[in-house]
Amino acid sequence: MGQPGPTSTSALIAAIAIAGIVLLAAGIGYLVTTFLFAFSGGQYRMVTVVNAGALCVIALGLAAAVVGWMIRSPEKAIKWAAFATGIGWPVALIAEWLISFQLGAA
Repeated sequence: MGQPGPTSTSALIAAIAIAGIVLLAAGIGYLVTTFLFAFSGGQYRMVTVVNAGALCVIALGLAAAVVGWMIRSPEKAIKWAAFATGIGWPVALIAEWLISFQLGAA
């Protein structure tokens, strides 16, 4: 491989961008799902589900970034992390909502 071009993203900047995207979305998504499912209606059994959902979405975003980085470039890794994280949270929200009925939501 040659020298990075003038438009390429450095590895450090890409890693910071990926961490920022995944962790910012994780913080917001975790707060939303915790409020919706763990506190509302006293669903204390949902705390474990909310925690597992957050960890799954974080892992999904980071895994997409790793694959994107290995296959393409740091720039693509940022896009893949953003896409996977953006898709992951709505899926986690729907999954947690469905699981809440299994655990006794009315």
